[in-house]
Amino acid sequence: MTFARAGTKTGRRLGSRTTLCALCSLCALSSCKPRTTEIIVFYASSLTAVLGDVAEAFQMANPQLRVRLEPSGSQVAVRKVSELGMRADLIAVADAGLIPKMMIPTLATWSAILATNEIVIGHKDHSRFTDQINAGNWTEILLRDGVRLGRADPDTAPIGYQTLMVWQLAEAQGGPGSAALATKLAAKCAPAHVTHDEAELLALLESRAIDYAFLFRSTAEDHHLKIVTLPSEINLSREDLAAGYAAASVEVRMKQGQGGARIAGAPVTYGLTIPTKAPHAEAAARFAAFLLGDGGRRLLDRRGFHPLARARCGPCVGLPAELAAVVATEAQVAP
Repeated sequence: MTFARAGTKTGRRLGSRTTLCALCSLCALSSCKPRTTEIIVFYASSLTAVLGDVAEAFQMANPQLRVRLEPSGSQVAVRKVSELGMRADLIAVADAGLIPKMMIPTLATWSAILATNEIVIGHKDHSRFTDQINAGNWTEILLRDGVRLGRADPDTAPIGYQTLMVWQLAEAQGGPGSAALATKLAAKCAPAHVTHDEAELLALLESRAIDYAFLFRSTAEDHHLKIVTLPSEINLSREDLAAGYAAASVEVRMKQGQGGARIAGAPVTYGLTIPTKAPHAEAAARFAAFLLGDGGRRLLDRRGFHPLARARCGPCVGLPAELAAVVATEAQVAP
């Protein structure tokens, strides 16, 4: 048997042929597909299920794109960008008002509202007095001895300060047992039962560490919890009652190490934006358009949210062209 030496013409030809074959093999292994782009989404944990649905459908329609979902409390999602310098392609929060307060104009230029929600009381079979609580006696039940109540931290997640607003509004309505109601309910929440976001709060309820929690309706329905529906005057569900909700307010720390900012009560609205330094802004706009389109709205509705018939932005500076068909500008929604 003879071998061609590398220094000979035959050796060089075989070497070149071997290199070419190796390259072809690598190409075959990778199927010569275009490089996949990963869209990074920082988002409120209450959106976990629906964004998982949307991402799966989007990726099926766009096989060259992948969506990486990173849940947290809404304020934490923004702080990852504003304070830690992390890069994200899309930010989605459980209070659309946070984007103008925390991101515009330095980190983003526009904000779009996509859906609404409401606050309910979630409980399970293990919850004390679970068969007795209702919309008329919930304050008395929650204040009973032995009842364990949980809530989220207002500095890390909107459900935290929205819960405190619900308590304030219930107290302002008056009635038996309403005196200092917000203070009494806060005292019922042990430090260990104050969580960073809704996902952790839900985990406490499902592990039987607490009996009751104030949650978004979408979350409670998605996890098949028992639900106490609160009056619309206090559950932050209706835009036509915004003036009444504004009577409640909570001081929230927007930035680490800084003093608090007072947030007034408002209807629950989910918002999103694409940061100005998003690594894959064009791909993020395609994902946002998918989420805000007909398919995304159907998935939101299926998961218990109330999607707007057409998302609306405010402010709208620099709104991507891909979103023009699914987002109404301020001028289009003006009376």
